[in-house]
Amino acid sequence: MIVIKVNEVPTSREALKARVKRAWRISADRLYNQEELIAVYKGEILEVYKILSYEKDQMEHNRVAFELEEKTSHLKGRKIKYRTANPCTIIEQNKLVVIP
Repeated sequence: MIVIKVNEVPTSREALKARVKRAWRISADRLYNQEELIAVYKGEILEVYKILSYEKDQMEHNRVAFELEEKTSHLKGRKIKYRTANPCTIIEQNKLVVIP
């Protein structure tokens, strides 16, 4: 699962999707077998997406862009404990710590 941390909450679902879908510094080799992406703001999962595909970003060539589709998930709206300075990282879903 890919975790994208945003530093502000966009005003619409479309704006959030546009924000998280492109210009992330992560090796495309590490994205193999990643099927989900979550958008997180201050520990809260704003949205869960299915990753349809990914490629080199067309505007920033040393970064990655995703093709995403919104997905129904029990994780949406939940708080997680996830501390990293990197705004784009990968975590195994079974290691995601959800705060009750």
